[in-house]
Amino acid sequence: MNNPTWPKAFAFIGLTVMGLALAYYSTTIATAGVAGRILGTDKSGDVLSIGSAFVMVGVAMAAVFGFLALTQIRGLGRRA
Repeated sequence: MNNPTWPKAFAFIGLTVMGLALAYYSTTIATAGVAGRILGTDKSGDVLSIGSAFVMVGVAMAAVFGFLALTQIRGLGRRA
């Protein structure tokens, strides 16, 4: 982690995109949970809870890996 390289920066950017994709996909899960709750197929609301948890995990993942990618890129800019 101490020596910044472009492959590390691109890997962190890829993980950031994966986090954003997870957050985007989990909104679909949460919407299905709302529909299931209204239609009576999900009495306990577990699908809505899981969807909400995945939204938080995806956003947190995107934030952490985005910060690490920017740190790597900044380090590469200072080194050059």
